[in-house]
Amino acid sequence: MKVIGIISNNEKQEALEISKAVYDYLKQRNIEVLLPNEDVMPERYSLKSVSQKEFSDKADAIISVGGDGTFLRASKYSFRNQTPVLGINAGHLGFLTEVDPENIEQAINDLLKGSYSIEKRMLLEGRLYKDGKLIRNTGLPDTALNEFTITRSTIEKVIKMEIVVNDISIKSFVADGIIIATPTGSTAYSLSAGGPVVEPKAETIIITPICPHTLFSRSIILGPDKVLEVRLNSRNEKDIFSVDGKTVALSRPSQYLLRVTRSKKQLNLISFNPNAFFKIFKEKFIERI
Repeated sequence: MKVIGIISNNEKQEALEISKAVYDYLKQRNIEVLLPNEDVMPERYSLKSVSQKEFSDKADAIISVGGDGTFLRASKYSFRNQTPVLGINAGHLGFLTEVDPENIEQAINDLLKGSYSIEKRMLLEGRLYKDGKLIRNTGLPDTALNEFTITRSTIEKVIKMEIVVNDISIKSFVADGIIIATPTGSTAYSLSAGGPVVEPKAETIIITPICPHTLFSRSIILGPDKVLEVRLNSRNEKDIFSVDGKTVALSRPSQYLLRVTRSKKQLNLISFNPNAFFKIFKEKFIERI
């Protein structure tokens, strides 16, 4: 690898300091380092930055320094060219940031030597329609690593939704919202809403209602080849549509339809431990009980 990009948590000083240390370590090894101009790090340390497009096009790998939120942001740069991403943990224990700060130098050395594996993570594509017409610019990405969600705003009423799979209506219910998650996203918002834990290398589409007003509140798990539609029947003035935590308001949402399919692209996750997910799962959920 000759060119590596760095994405840092912009709000945590610890993450910025770790990112600068990673930057210096790579420079000492004659690696070209890219920093996006939207990040804090270039200005903080008076370093050269590049456009988002140049960052995405030139990087051979991307290093994310922060928590899972930072990793999600870094992943958006990788989708264009399937650039592999490495997560360094500078926050709470997360499922996407495998490398701890004390192991950074070893991880970078292994990365430069090619001593790593690539985990391919399934992505979802989502298209939002209004009055039967595709909305071409929602202000949000079309690709999700974790999930798409539709929720009511805090002052609004519950939403009536219909789930349609391959043009067959399979369920209608009333709830505070709905989560359409990838296996990677199964341990994020979907899990907190009562969804299942799914091994991230699996290939499934996970549908989890949020606070459903029904006795049947189970998640529905679909195969990756299915075409999923969520049809909204809401009387609210405003509901919320989000992609991996980024949100936009939907006005008069009864006119909206969300169509979700498996993306043709995948996330290439750099890993040094094939059992990292199970190790983190044990530390985060089992040993803390």
